[in-house]
Amino acid sequence: MKINKFSIKSKIAFWYIGLMISLAIIFLTTIIYISENLIRANAYKNLKNSVVSAFDEIEVYDGELTIDNDFIIFNNNVHLSVYNDETGFIYGDIPLDFEYDETFSDKNNVRIIRHKNKKWYIFDSKKNFQDYGIVHIRGITPATEVENIIETIVLISLIVLPFFLLFSAISGYFITKKAFKPIEKIREAAEKINEGNDLTQRINIGEGNDEIYTLANTFDTMFDRLQSSFEREAQFTSDVSHELRTPVSIIISECEYGLENLTSIENAKHTIFSVLDETKKMSKLISQLLTLSRMDRGNQKLNFDKINMSEMAHLIADSQLYNADSKNIKIHPEIEEDIFIIGDEMMIMRIFVNLISNAINYGRENGNIWIKLTQDKNFAICKIIDDGVGIEKENIPKIWGRFYQVESSRTTENLGLGLSMVKWIIEAHKGEIYVESEIGKGSSFIFKLKKEVK
Repeated sequence: MKINKFSIKSKIAFWYIGLMISLAIIFLTTIIYISENLIRANAYKNLKNSVVSAFDEIEVYDGELTIDNDFIIFNNNVHLSVYNDETGFIYGDIPLDFEYDETFSDKNNVRIIRHKNKKWYIFDSKKNFQDYGIVHIRGITPATEVENIIETIVLISLIVLPFFLLFSAISGYFITKKAFKPIEKIREAAEKINEGNDLTQRINIGEGNDEIYTLANTFDTMFDRLQSSFEREAQFTSDVSHELRTPVSIIISECEYGLENLTSIENAKHTIFSVLDETKKMSKLISQLLTLSRMDRGNQKLNFDKINMSEMAHLIADSQLYNADSKNIKIHPEIEEDIFIIGDEMMIMRIFVNLISNAINYGRENGNIWIKLTQDKNFAICKIIDDGVGIEKENIPKIWGRFYQVESSRTTENLGLGLSMVKWIIEAHKGEIYVESEIGKGSSFIFKLKKEVK
């Protein structure tokens, strides 16, 4: 029978029972060892010494056995008695009502007998006295109270052990079952997600400090990220379809119109220009999507070099004047000179272009844009400020999402991908970006990039 067929709860219960059995065996073995090798050995030693030393008090004069007055018949809890081969018992002390035969042992070892539910140790020794013959001395001593207690403990343990193991098995199983309840919830949640594609399922076992609680909370965090990823993917698909539908519809309409109504070169040029314009929009969208895809996969290579950020800011500000003039927006550069960073020139340029073009798109007619570039000890600090429509506070976290646009910008050519790229570029340069905005008063995009280390 393979152990892999059992559940983890059953395996742990078996291991728990095995541990309890091992501990019980170790406990009983220790008790028996103490009884046999320490307490009993001491009793044996005392018994033998008492018997052997008793021979020193016995002498033979003219063929008669004489026992000295110093012979102690009860010494160190040992009852001593003297015998010979002819008459048997001669002298000594025998415990009351103690029944035993008078067959003496020649093995020089301690015998154990039980009498009236009490354990006794007996040791026999003999000596051949000249002109008299063989004399036997028998020592009898009861087992110590400590040894009796240990025997009682061992006996009780052997009786209680099966019940203890049964209780351990039951309690171990229920404790394991309770401990693994969060894992069961993890399994149930995973099955529900797998069966019904319901990413809203969570384990929700609450707070805890042990590993299982940490695992469950980690799974909840993972499910949150999975749900967010799937929602972003669904939104991404919807937004791409929306963005591509308009130019494709225009291209189809222009082609159909051209096929049916083209009567002059001028009409043909107008139709072709419309198709070209919409095709460029689609090409720009596809190009940005490919760039974002490379960024997501970590395949977007960055070529780091020394960049004069001040010159770049002036250059981009000048290049955006034409777009700003279409809404009569004035651009005000406030740029500190000779600020250098290490970065990818094309990517840093894209940051400026996207942020300034966003400021123009969301700026009001006859408005203003300020481009401020300063530095502190470690960072180049840039602020792109406009006095346009502003962003609602609850929508600020959403602006970094792909295709997100405020409703008022749906009529512009903004694809809603620029800020996603800006955030990725800045984070790839170990920088940071944040937004301050107020509805009706405008927005400020502030980003920081590490300066060149001299």
